Amino acid sequence: MHTALYNSYLLIETGTIKSNIRSILDSLPDGVKLIPVLKNDAFGLGLAPIAGLCAEFQEIDTIATSQIGEAVMLRRAGITGELLVLGGCPGFLNALVIEHDLTLAVGRRSLVASLASEAGVAGKKVKIEIKIETGLHRIGFKPGEELDDLINELSENSRHIEVCGAFSHFADTADETRTRRQYTEFMKGVEQLRANGVTLPRTHICGSAAYEEFREYSLGAVRIGRRLYMDSPSRPTGGVHEAASFRSYITNLRRLNKGDTLNYGGKYVCELDCVSATVGVGYGDGLNESLVKAKAPVLVGGKTARLLGCCMDQCQIDVTDIDCSVGDEVTFFGRDSFGNLLPSQQIALIAGDNEGCGLTSALGARVERIYR
Repeated sequence: MHTALYNSYLLIETGTIKSNIRSILDSLPDGVKLIPVLKNDAFGLGLAPIAGLCAEFQEIDTIATSQIGEAVMLRRAGITGELLVLGGCPGFLNALVIEHDLTLAVGRRSLVASLASEAGVAGKKVKIEIKIETGLHRIGFKPGEELDDLINELSENSRHIEVCGAFSHFADTADETRTRRQYTEFMKGVEQLRANGVTLPRTHICGSAAYEEFREYSLGAVRIGRRLYMDSPSRPTGGVHEAASFRSYITNLRRLNKGDTLNYGGKYVCELDCVSATVGVGYGDGLNESLVKAKAPVLVGGKTARLLGCCMDQCQIDVTDIDCSVGDEVTFFGRDSFGNLLPSQQIALIAGDNEGCGLTSALGARVERIYR
C-alpha cells in the first residue's frame, strides 16, 4: 500500500475497532453504559472517524472528550448524541458549552455560577457532571467541606444547571489498596451529594485499566479509551485486538564499518560492521526517541530489525541479516503486510510507557491516517 503524499501512515482497521466495541458492550454488566473516550484525536486515530464508528452502536449514548474544542469539532462533524467533556475548562470557553449543548465536568469553585450566568443570558440550562477528587489531584471537589461549598453553589444556581452525574478517576490501578481507597472516597462523595438533594443520574470511575482489573467498580458507566484499540499490556483479558499499524519505507541502504557514527553529534557509534537502512520518519513524525536508545525492534520483510539512530525526519535500522531494498515496508508497531504482529503494548513498555495508546497519540500530521 502506497500513499500519495506521505512518507508514513497509520493503518486503522475499522472492522477491528467495531469488533472491539461490540466485545466491550457484550462484557458490560446489566445496566452499565459504555462511554468511549476519544481524547487527543482519539489517541491519534482520528477524532471524527472514530466517533462515527461509535455512533453506529445504539447502546452508546455518550462520547467523552478531554477538551471543549474536541467536543465542538464532533458537533461540527455531525455527532448529535451527548458529548461529555472530562478535562479542565478555561472560563473563556464557557459559552461554547451552552452553544453546542455539551456536558461539562465541574471541578473548581465558582465554575457553576459562571456557567449558570452564561446559561441565563442564553435562556437555557447547562449540563454538568461533578468531578469528585479522590487522589489524582487535578480537578475536582474533595468530599466534606469542598463538596459542601459546591452543593451550596448548585442550590443558588439550580435554575440554570442540570446535573447529569458524578465521576472520579483512579490514579494507579496497579496499587489495589490505593484503588480501593479511592473508590471508597468516591462513594463517600456520592452519598454526600445525594444526602443533600443532588440527583445523580450517572456515576462512573473506571477507565480501561480499571475495568479490566476491577469490574466490581463499574457503577453506572465505564469510560473506555485505550481498550477500543488494544488489550491490557500486562494482563490481557481478551476480546479486543490491535487495531492500528504504523508503517514507513526504506529510503536508502548503506554499509557501515565498526566505529562509524550516525546522526548529529555522533550519538550512535557502530559496534560492528553492519548494513544500515534509512527510513523516512523521525521524532518529528512522533517516533519515540526512547525506542532508539533501547534499540527497539521493527519489522522488515516479516523479520525483526533493530533501531540504530533517529533525527527529526529520518531514522536508521540495522538490516545486516535481512534481504531488503529501497522502498520496502518498515513496521514500527502493529501488523505488517505479511500479517506479523509487533504489539504496540510491547513497544510502549520498551519506551517506558505503560500503554500503547501513547505511541499512536504522539504521531503527527505527517503520518497519514488510512482507514480500512
